Amino acid sequence: MVAIVAGAQTMVSPLPDGGWRVEKTGGLENDYAAAAASAAAIAGDFIIKVTDLTSSNSVIFGVSTNPSANDGFSEIDFSVQFHGGYFYVYERGTFVPPARMQDGTAWITRTGGELRYHIGPTLAGATLARSVSGVTGALWFDCSIARMGGAIAVRFEPDGDSGSARAPMRLRIGIGE
Repeated sequence: MVAIVAGAQTMVSPLPDGGWRVEKTGGLENDYAAAAASAAAIAGDFIIKVTDLTSSNSVIFGVSTNPSANDGFSEIDFSVQFHGGYFYVYERGTFVPPARMQDGTAWITRTGGELRYHIGPTLAGATLARSVSGVTGALWFDCSIARMGGAIAVRFEPDGDSGSARAPMRLRIGIGE
């Protein structure tokens, strides 16, 4: 499992299952400026599981080639937004229709060069929302939360032998650093 580290205006804490709780703790309400990212990238296959811990959450999460580019969501290359009870897919900052009802848990997986977005409490029983081919290279977990107190549970881990983690990079972690 790859560690998740707090960025601007967030608090990250470990969960008993080995995952991470990410919560917005500062900044303006409804402003996507609270961020957290993984401590390392995964170059191979991976699984991300994100569970919405607050029903009024507004969060965008996914994978990025450069999570330290900013604290918003525009640099998240492949992402999911939980907002208003819906699940939205964004790729390189652009919404990819349709919106779907969310049930509180989303999965993003990569096998080979195929990235898949899933909705459902378990990966085995999840509904495939979208599949994208040709997604290669090292990717970092990245997220941005808009609502104060909004929180998610995150697990980001290699899937099988091909999911080698890359060396950590220094992240911008807040104002004045």
